[in-house]
Amino acid sequence: MIWYIAKKEIHHNLTTLRFALMIILLPVLFVANALIYSLGDRGYTDQINAYNERVRQNRKHIKEQANVSLAELALRGPGDIPKHPSRLIFCAGGVDEVVSRSIKLKSDYNISRSSGIEDEDYAWRHPLRLEYEVVNSGSNSTGRVKINWVFIGVLMSFFAILFTFDAIAGERARGTLSLIMSNTVSRGQVLLGKYLGAFVTLMVPLVMGVLLNLLIILLIGSIPFDSADWLRILGIVGLFALHISVFIFLGLFFSSRVSNAITSLVWLLLTWVCLAFVFPSLLGTFVSNLNPIPSVDEISMRRRAQLDQIEDEWQRGSPKRLKKSPSLERISVTRLWAEYFTAINDTDTQIADGHIDQQLQQVQLARDLTQISPIATFQYAMEGLANTSIVGYMNFVKQARRYRQTFIDFVKTEDQGDPESLHIYPVKEGLSQKPVDPNAVPVFSEQISYRSVLSQVGLLVLFNLLFFIMAQVSFLMSEVK
Repeated sequence: MIWYIAKKEIHHNLTTLRFALMIILLPVLFVANALIYSLGDRGYTDQINAYNERVRQNRKHIKEQANVSLAELALRGPGDIPKHPSRLIFCAGGVDEVVSRSIKLKSDYNISRSSGIEDEDYAWRHPLRLEYEVVNSGSNSTGRVKINWVFIGVLMSFFAILFTFDAIAGERARGTLSLIMSNTVSRGQVLLGKYLGAFVTLMVPLVMGVLLNLLIILLIGSIPFDSADWLRILGIVGLFALHISVFIFLGLFFSSRVSNAITSLVWLLLTWVCLAFVFPSLLGTFVSNLNPIPSVDEISMRRRAQLDQIEDEWQRGSPKRLKKSPSLERISVTRLWAEYFTAINDTDTQIADGHIDQQLQQVQLARDLTQISPIATFQYAMEGLANTSIVGYMNFVKQARRYRQTFIDFVKTEDQGDPESLHIYPVKEGLSQKPVDPNAVPVFSEQISYRSVLSQVGLLVLFNLLFFIMAQVSFLMSEVK
């Protein structure tokens, strides 16, 4: 009986104007998505080419410095740490569209002092530090809507309420609901039949659109998929199903609560607008005002004040603690310079890391709160599978920090092999002046994790159970006529 009701519902949906609108819009959007991200100037091809060029430049830079000396490599660092572009960026752009594609691991420009006395004149570089560039100012300069799979998913949630707002209220108004209930069928069976009818009506065109989208991308050949990508795409289709299911149950709930279809539609549209736009915007604004992030100028002033304090202690005091320049003959002086450089580096690292952590944690808190909306939960799950989420970028930052320490450990280990070195890091004169094998220098490799998606999947399942129970209880308590 459930399948009979579902088939009746499918047949009814196929003859409506809303189905015709959906069947026209979906192919257009999926084709546009495939063309934009395959041939556009911000597509995967451009991103992977830029990534490969950055990696090539980094290896060239490392080779040049390593051939000079270990000390030179230690001071100049390995250069940029690039983030690998996601092949599934056409599914969900996420934070990849607003953050920098790399983190710089470098030292500051040359600093020098000159007093006219030979053993006091000195030029140096500060130790390696990570330089973060969070916002890419040109990423959203046009302000255009991103036609990706997340956008299509939001549109599908709208179609879900269009197909369900009159599923029960319409039957009640036409008097056919009492006719259905006069048969040996329970209300639960009617509800499940209505649910299956709407679900199949929405999912079949969606899956066909997905296949069309992937076919175009494969024919263009700009995005090479591997087996892991296909598994993630399959998972994304599952997310579509969970997301659409939530709004089908929500539509059935309102449709069973009211006496006419128009009232049901009004309540559903109001709820959808709140879940899609109002709640995410309000909660995001609330979090940003709850704990304001210091501006770049404020951070620069704080950094400058702390560095000036260190300079006063080491360079400007009377007598100067760093009067002499470091050298192989002046070991104690070289150790003092190492302490000075370490103090500078610790301050720089604490300020830079603390600022980026505060920014990322604020974004993460806002996203955690906005997950009271199934639409936001669906979006973040999509971004997680596409590796464009804020969690993915936070993992990238953590891995960049581990790589910084790995590189420093490599320098210290290599330096121990030179008996002529003073083994004093990070002073150039305290490290080995011999070349080092460029192939031995550690290379950054990003490790991607998808565990954060599990929480969003769990929330979508919970939303489904909640709205199913609400719809079931509401239908059981409602009048047939």
